[in-house]
Amino acid sequence: MTIFILQALTPTEYTRLLVRRKKIRGTARVTTCGSRNNCDLQEPIVRNASVTQQPPLRSGEATTLAAIVPPPWSDPNKNPCASQPGGWQLLYWPPLKRCFKIFQLGYPCPDTMELSPVGAGSTGLGSTAECRCPPGTAQSPLTKKCHKLFERGPCEFGQYFAPIADGAGRSAIPKQRWGLCKSTEICDSGMIFWPQDNKCYQIHTKGPCSKGKLISLDNNGIARCKCESEGDLSNYFHEETETCHEFFTKGPCLGTGELFLPSRKCACHERLPHFHNETNQCYELGTIGPCPFGHTFIVADGKRRDGSTAPKGTLKAECRCKDGYVRWKDGYCYKLYTQGPCEFGAFVTEPDVCTPNPCEKGRLYFPQEKTCYRIGSQGPCSLHQVVIFDFTSRPSIDGISYNGMCGCSGVISNLDQSCTDEADQLPQSACDSTPDMVEVNRQCYKLYTRGPCGPGQWLEPKKLPARIRSAACVCRPGYTPYEQPLANGVIGCQAPSVGIARYLNERRHLHSRAPGNLTLPLS
Repeated sequence: MTIFILQALTPTEYTRLLVRRKKIRGTARVTTCGSRNNCDLQEPIVRNASVTQQPPLRSGEATTLAAIVPPPWSDPNKNPCASQPGGWQLLYWPPLKRCFKIFQLGYPCPDTMELSPVGAGSTGLGSTAECRCPPGTAQSPLTKKCHKLFERGPCEFGQYFAPIADGAGRSAIPKQRWGLCKSTEICDSGMIFWPQDNKCYQIHTKGPCSKGKLISLDNNGIARCKCESEGDLSNYFHEETETCHEFFTKGPCLGTGELFLPSRKCACHERLPHFHNETNQCYELGTIGPCPFGHTFIVADGKRRDGSTAPKGTLKAECRCKDGYVRWKDGYCYKLYTQGPCEFGAFVTEPDVCTPNPCEKGRLYFPQEKTCYRIGSQGPCSLHQVVIFDFTSRPSIDGISYNGMCGCSGVISNLDQSCTDEADQLPQSACDSTPDMVEVNRQCYKLYTRGPCGPGQWLEPKKLPARIRSAACVCRPGYTPYEQPLANGVIGCQAPSVGIARYLNERRHLHSRAPGNLTLPLS
């Protein structure tokens, strides 16, 4: 087999290409040597190329760190420019009979396009180059130009430029991408639509954004991840780091046990519900916080862990077992139907209860039927479904789960994610054939997502026989129900920060009446 060692990019070329193309599809570290004892290590970038690692040779023999299988355009028979020095970075453009730098934006292409290798489905026969939209953009059939995806682009106010789904198979060099204008979905009050995943998120929260940014609307009415020291995000702006964060989260705080407070400072106070008495520190709700394995740090719904009712006005977070986990006498919480602290051959079924695994090898346990079924068989599942492993379990953390689930018996190739028998093509709901999905009002939704529920709610499965799949809208962990429906009749649950703010306001009101007019500090 012939191994090609390609010329490495110089630091200047590397920087120029890296800035232009932030997403690198292939990288390798290659040795280019003038002599055996004089080698220069470079960091080349080769897009659409694969790296082949060479096995180590015996002691005393010369070795190559890596070899790169050349991309199609490095063949001089297909790309005349490939025979020039650094030719693998050049593409031949037949109309001008000249060589141009690969991925060059603009000339000889239109201003918004780049010169790229010919991709799958292209019409440029006999050529190795074509003009195509850069990554993160798509071509509009209206303007014939490339526009950034999920921005307004050529669209009207309130619309965003979305990619057109391509059902064709993937290629190492993708073909041209097209886009069209779509209207943003209407979300409930206080929520905004994020077109990248077609979901609604609460405004001014982290949502789908990276750390230091919050989701907000831009001047075109489209959701953006932003951080600004002025405008509606100024209240969340942290001056020292110049980042934006939700209140009562770890945010920019570096100190142990500190949270980002409405004063825009990092601090902790014993009157906050986030305060943990044993450690004298504050922790973000919904995280493991100071809790042991299998727990989450949340504000319970007026109930203590021992079952007693907490006095009114004493809103405090505590460690609770995560959903699907049970508390053990060692203080940890373990996932149901995993070995946990049990002996080999047994799994956790109740708090402090180990049950011998009744299933033979190759079978999984269904708790509601109290029966084992062979993996891959239909078992208690509906038509065209089979018994599969519980994919929600994390073996590296929770251990192997012996809990069985129902999943599609074949490869799901249709858009509605349903699986049917090719012989009869019986119509069937996608929800009945896809694990973790449920049908509500003739629409299919994923469990533990908002779906059709109100603000702060998610879909949680009802405890029914295995063949009956149903769900109800309940408050997400840490959220509390509205005291009364909104003016438009919407029923939902309020975020922990709302309850905390109300609690703090009540405390401030009580202190204002007390002698000395004491107030509750927030930092």
